[in-house]
Amino acid sequence: MSPRLDKTLGRARGALAGFTPGQRGVVLVAVAALLLGAYALSRWVSQPQWTPLFGNLSGADANSIVEQLSADGVEYRLTDGGATVLVPQSSVYDLRVRLSGQGLPSAGAEGGYSLLDEQGMTATDFQQNVAFRRALEGELSNTLQAMDGVRSAVVHLALPEKDVFASEQVKPTASVLLALQSGKTLSREQVTAVTHLVAGSIEGLEPDQVTVTDSSGQLLSVPGDGSTGTSAAAGETDEQTARYEQRVSSAVQQMLDRVVGSGRSVVRVNARLNFDTTDTTSENYTYPTEIPPLSDEESTEGYSARGEATGGTLGQTWPTLGAETGTGTDDDGRYSKQQRTRNNAVDKTVSRSQVAPGRVERLSVAVILDARAAGSLDPIQIQDLVGNAVGLDPERGDSVQVTRLPFDTSAAETATKELAAAEKAAKTQGYVDLGKKSGFGLVLLIAMFLAIRMGRRGRGTSVQVTAQDLPETPAGVLVPSQVKPALQSGPATASLATDAERQHMREHIAELVEKQPEEMAAVIQSWLAERSG
Repeated sequence: MSPRLDKTLGRARGALAGFTPGQRGVVLVAVAALLLGAYALSRWVSQPQWTPLFGNLSGADANSIVEQLSADGVEYRLTDGGATVLVPQSSVYDLRVRLSGQGLPSAGAEGGYSLLDEQGMTATDFQQNVAFRRALEGELSNTLQAMDGVRSAVVHLALPEKDVFASEQVKPTASVLLALQSGKTLSREQVTAVTHLVAGSIEGLEPDQVTVTDSSGQLLSVPGDGSTGTSAAAGETDEQTARYEQRVSSAVQQMLDRVVGSGRSVVRVNARLNFDTTDTTSENYTYPTEIPPLSDEESTEGYSARGEATGGTLGQTWPTLGAETGTGTDDDGRYSKQQRTRNNAVDKTVSRSQVAPGRVERLSVAVILDARAAGSLDPIQIQDLVGNAVGLDPERGDSVQVTRLPFDTSAAETATKELAAAEKAAKTQGYVDLGKKSGFGLVLLIAMFLAIRMGRRGRGTSVQVTAQDLPETPAGVLVPSQVKPALQSGPATASLATDAERQHMREHIAELVEKQPEEMAAVIQSWLAERSG
């Protein structure tokens, strides 16, 4: 051991020997806490930063990747229910390239149009058709897996063969199985998107011929009655009606809360909406009078002749025709005819109007006011305000009814009392916890104060020893037994002649303290005990 290290350890032992047991315990606890913090900090710094290697994996791919990482001795972690593999960030790119060279993950490579690349020249029509159907199923599966919330997807297609001699062709159908991520659900709009996506990818496939099922076996879309069928349309109209009623009732409720107070009124809205789409086309024909006609044709006929009327006696019983009966001409035998034809320009106006679904056919609003809180309010005035707020139309049969009734507030009062009791208990518990913490801190302060006081009492009075207080030996060497008389005698009994002798004595004292610290401490403590006695 080097002299410097021995000297340092001797000083440390001497300093520790002067501490009381309480101070030694505090020092040991502080050193242990420091070492533990340093160890935790080193472990935290040495931990790698985890990065996803692959995500949205199937069970087979995750198993293959984990086995390969274990064989290579690479640390990994699994998250997202085993569908995501995490590795240290420093090696993520190297591992991706290495695993891709080994064909992992293999789920994306097993399906899709890559199957058509493996077709040989000797493949039969049946093999080609099966490979084409599998390619379509794989491509659709990979496309559906890109949706948010979908962990994996399996698509099965039923594509009938075309027959030129059949009077009716069989329609293709499709079935989709979706494995959702943990805690994820698909909305009606997303299910509709899945059905239309699959139907749009297959020739002749209708959206209502697509069946969608999740991994738990729940039907999300049924052919003919699924997301595009009658029940789905009815459900969508019900949802739109409910949203409209909720929007109108919320607006009226907010208005009444400002008038009668929160919880003092109830509003219910019943709406009947028309979701039929109406398309009307009308044509109107007019001609402007200020524009000249396209064509104008006029014809005139005239005839002039003079002759006697013919007639005679036919018998005794028949009248005799005279000249006054005539042939339809005037007396002088003249005839005239005039005709005029005009073709005017015609203006044609075509009007087309389309009414979007969701038109309100009838609206009914019911309002109940708390009689104890709305005693001075006029129901007629409230009815007018509500009617104006909802856009009341009496012509279509809309109605608003306002009634004052006493509300049952027993449940609310009970809940208020329970809430107040819970708040009081929580506040009391907070005071108790604060008292415990304060008491613990006070006890700790008292313990520290007592430890410091006992340490001061154990150390006693500090003594400063100089070279002139110690005697000189013939050999020039001090021993611990000579220190005590020198300290008791004081500076009058031992006085050094020169500064050189004082310096020589200081060096010997320092050497003695470094080599024999325990004996020196014992001598000083015994002397202090005799002096205090």
